[in-house]
Amino acid sequence: MEPSIDKGKILQGIYLFTGIRETDLQALAQMAVSRNFPRQGVIFWEGKEAQGFHILVKGLVKLVKSSPDGKEFILRLVMPGETFGEAAVFAEIAYPATAVALEDSQTLFFPKAPFLQYLAASPALARNMLATLSKLMYHLTRQLEDLSLKEVSARLARYVLERCKETHGRIAPGLAVELPTTKTHLAAYLGTISETLSRTLARFKSLGMIEVDKGKITITDPAALQDIARGGK
Repeated sequence: MEPSIDKGKILQGIYLFTGIRETDLQALAQMAVSRNFPRQGVIFWEGKEAQGFHILVKGLVKLVKSSPDGKEFILRLVMPGETFGEAAVFAEIAYPATAVALEDSQTLFFPKAPFLQYLAASPALARNMLATLSKLMYHLTRQLEDLSLKEVSARLARYVLERCKETHGRIAPGLAVELPTTKTHLAAYLGTISETLSRTLARFKSLGMIEVDKGKITITDPAALQDIARGGK
């Protein structure tokens, strides 16, 4: 049996709910439904009516678009503490992508109707929702720019640097980041294949920019990584 979770405490750490009154936070915690998904379990399907959105409590989730010939494009890798599906709820449209658990995952699910009622009555929540969606739009714009204009090395360098900033709040020599998924999934997210990703990681290591230990990368030369992320060779 899954251990119970403190939903109120989880919501306090989510950007979407910062500045919300304590009474509203508790009401939102009561609204949230804990859900569990096995590895490779589908959380929602692209094109289906949005029933609500999720906060990832633990695990890892990919948001993917599929082409008519069955190819997958990973739009985003969702980490614990992040929300997903909220754009469809806010715009009252169908889910624009499919969400799949890459490992056993637990979420807090917010049903659309009661959440939108709270949204209409809470200016702070509305502001946070707009900011959250703006960040998502910025992420997708950056990703499109990378895939269109930058080489795999620049995409990987930016990804490592951003993971370091998210994990430690800064970028500095000696800081390590965990790669949150398999090389196959990370390669798909970066718009390449696992063999090319492995070669690029090996090149970064040979140039003294990183150290690699299984799924952990330690940054040794952040300035060089930043130069490559900007499009340098």
